[in-house]
Amino acid sequence: MKHWLAVAALALVVAGCAERPQHEHRETPECMNYRAMMTAPMAPDAMKRLQARCEASRMQ
Repeated sequence: MKHWLAVAALALVVAGCAERPQHEHRETPECMNYRAMMTAPMAPDAMKRLQARCEASRMQ
């Protein structure tokens, strides 16, 4: 009985450590600029352009 309990505990520890690593989040200069300007008083169309540049830079 103790043997099975030890095997089960070991399996749970190994399964818990086998988690996939998080992907590194890549922040582009365009996105940093967009985030910095989010609180600035700007025209809505200018904000949309900054957002579009950020999204386009992530696709490259």
